[in-house]
Amino acid sequence: QERMEEAIEAYQKAIQIQPNQGEAYNNLGIVFTNQGRIDDAIEAYQQAIRIQPNQGEAYYNLGNAFHSQERMEEAIEAYQKAIQIQPNRVEAYNNLGVVLIDQEKLEESVQIYQKTLEIQPNYADAYNNLGNALREQGKLEESIRIFQKATHLQPNHAEAHNNLAMMLLLKGNFENGWKQYEWRCQCDNFPFEKRDFPQPFWEGTDLNDKSILVWTEQGIGDEIMFTSILPDLLNMNANIIVESDRRMVSLFQRSFPKIQFIPRQNPPNSQLLNTTIDYQVPIGSLGKWLRIDENSFILNRNTYLCACPKKTSRKRKEYQELANGKILIGISWKSTGINQRHTYTKKKKSTPLEYWQPLLAQRNCYFINLQYGNVKQELNEFQKHTDLKIYQDEEIDSLSSLDDFAAQISALDLVISTSNTTVHLAGALGKQVWTLLPHIPDWRWTLEREDTLWYPRMRLFRQHRIGDWSKAFQQVKLALEQHPTNKNT
Repeated sequence: QERMEEAIEAYQKAIQIQPNQGEAYNNLGIVFTNQGRIDDAIEAYQQAIRIQPNQGEAYYNLGNAFHSQERMEEAIEAYQKAIQIQPNRVEAYNNLGVVLIDQEKLEESVQIYQKTLEIQPNYADAYNNLGNALREQGKLEESIRIFQKATHLQPNHAEAHNNLAMMLLLKGNFENGWKQYEWRCQCDNFPFEKRDFPQPFWEGTDLNDKSILVWTEQGIGDEIMFTSILPDLLNMNANIIVESDRRMVSLFQRSFPKIQFIPRQNPPNSQLLNTTIDYQVPIGSLGKWLRIDENSFILNRNTYLCACPKKTSRKRKEYQELANGKILIGISWKSTGINQRHTYTKKKKSTPLEYWQPLLAQRNCYFINLQYGNVKQELNEFQKHTDLKIYQDEEIDSLSSLDDFAAQISALDLVISTSNTTVHLAGALGKQVWTLLPHIPDWRWTLEREDTLWYPRMRLFRQHRIGDWSKAFQQVKLALEQHPTNKNT
């Protein structure tokens, strides 16, 4: 009944009466886990195990708790113990495989999922996770077949449909990819709250003299990228209202003066509940109707976001004085977005700052920090060990004021970054931006190409082997050495 405090009180009373009741400790741990009290949960599971060393359920739950805290080795040990006690417990195998992916032990995870499917051949979750492991190994066609198998076994398996969408979009199969992408909102780990608006959903019909509510979703990077499709709606003579992240409203409103932008809040702004608005659509669903093949991306060849001219001019003058004629280059080296549900995903889209040393040693370049979040200590330690400085503009808080961040980016000559919000903003602003991509990138970057369909002046530098950034950084260094030093933009 989700009466958590009363449940805790009851379990604690049971333990008080029978101190050696391991099951009560295990159940108490489950309640703590549901409350997000992971440390308390771990303590309860461990006490359950001390009382009943062969309680496989407690080891399994302990593994889940350790995994949620990214204590990977302890999670692996707990899952293995659960399997040892209960050799046919497929959930333990399945979750162990997820941890092994996070640990970049891809071949081991594949073997675990194969073992899982020997025990339970129709286990759709295991097929879905096996597909993830194969994808990260670069076995893309095999991965697609496995995701399809999962959806065949369990037609409403949202995660498998969504993963299949990512693979199809990655390979440039937009028509089928977007159809599968519609499952994203039904995923348990979808990083966004689905909006409950009263209007009927738009299904690609004529919008001439019609009104449509577009609501943004997922992270800031996705908001920025999908906003590139809004001009298509304007060309259809639609009256457009967009609900977006509060931090983006001023930048979006300046860039699209014919569209009304309203900040996202809970409950929603009453204007958005107006039933006279003809349609609603989540912004990620626009691709299904308006980006069905490469030719339909033609409007993305234009810059579509406009930073504040006054702020940009002031920042550029300030940076030029500091740089003394050098090229102004902004850098960002890691991703911490809400889409990254797994440690492995964060890791593969981030780089240690020391990898950047050959670039930062270029004498004709002045480097400015564009990494969001508090990285002062990281910058200070890097400078201490290398004697290379990355300028930190204390006036800019990129997390709280994206309008200021846009002006900062617009003041630069070049942006170099891993795949994160910074490259989306730089790309939409029409800046020259070089993006460092892992061997198997996000679906949006497709495969092999050095440019992108989404942004007009972006160049992609890809890993040639999983986890190996060396060649990508060599290529960036060479490109930087060939960059014109007299650039004035």
